[in-house]
Amino acid sequence: MLENSLAEKLIEQVTKYTSYNVNIMNEQGVIIASRNPERIGKFHEVAWQIVHGTTDIMVTENDNEYPGVLSGINMVIEIEGKREGVVGVTGNPEEIRPIALIIKMAIETLIKYENQKMQAFRRQTRKDRFMEMLTQKQYRAPQDIQKLASELNYREDLVRIPILCHLQSPLHQNAFLSSIKNSPEHLTQDISFKIEDRYILIFKTLKEEHLFSDYKFLLADYLKSTLKWMREEGIVCTFYIGTFQTSFSQYYYAYQHCKWLERHASGEHQAFYFYDFTGEYLMSCIPRQELQQIFNVFAKELTDEFQKNYIEITGSLIENNFNIQNAAKQCFMHKNTFTYRYNKIRDILRVDHQRSMSDTWMLISLYLYLNQ
Repeated sequence: MLENSLAEKLIEQVTKYTSYNVNIMNEQGVIIASRNPERIGKFHEVAWQIVHGTTDIMVTENDNEYPGVLSGINMVIEIEGKREGVVGVTGNPEEIRPIALIIKMAIETLIKYENQKMQAFRRQTRKDRFMEMLTQKQYRAPQDIQKLASELNYREDLVRIPILCHLQSPLHQNAFLSSIKNSPEHLTQDISFKIEDRYILIFKTLKEEHLFSDYKFLLADYLKSTLKWMREEGIVCTFYIGTFQTSFSQYYYAYQHCKWLERHASGEHQAFYFYDFTGEYLMSCIPRQELQQIFNVFAKELTDEFQKNYIEITGSLIENNFNIQNAAKQCFMHKNTFTYRYNKIRDILRVDHQRSMSDTWMLISLYLYLNQ
């Protein structure tokens, strides 16, 4: 998997030696690093086609020939036979072709070097190796993980849930992990370790009878002593809680759910729980191409004024569980004004969230497309 942080480092290195704009896209076709910061986070149609197809190079002669794509050359980033992403160079294709190929080779070489460096660092101990197996997709062979878990005396049949702790300062990482391990609620079957320089990852064992209804309270008890220590020391940390698992080979996905939360959850809360965001997560899994195929005519035929109103009104409804009064407050509108603007949407689209769940999904799906 091509990480955002690594892609940013690659752009930083490559652009020292060229004035051309270079973009790196991940396997979802999203620009994750670019010399032009305004393009980061944009969907790149050509990149998506390359990663999920068999073509290695695609040339675009004109700007916006594909959604979110400028003229230039886009090439697959392939590491150990796997299509990890795409590198694109903007400009006249005939002029930049030799440079683009050199940039592609340089990036693939840098990625291999970074991968080798990380692997050498992470294999220092058995627990480091175990951590790598749990959080790196390429090491999810069940028999290998189970063997090492047995050596470390970790049982697989227990229910665990991941807690990704993101510290504001890396200076407190060791002290934070010590506080976690010294907690009265920390069990011998709890798995905890450092990741990078600002993160602690814990796979917390949960045994209670009312597990699904009480897990938030159980985690609050588990972290209570650490939270007290944090307040006393002025330490800032945000907690991202992932999904229940009982199979070591599935821990990678539980960890990725934590990482998804880190990217998408925001607010004043100190802790975010994945199961509070399952709807948003499932909708985020829909490929941009699918939404394009479904709603492209809506974007062409609906006026800009309507789309602007739709994004504001529907977005506030979604954020407020379709409670019109609360949505109106969020928009600083009188309820009657908000209702009037919502009725315009209902009249044009003939959809109403109060009428059916299918209408609600229609409103949400179109909002996701128009708000990209």
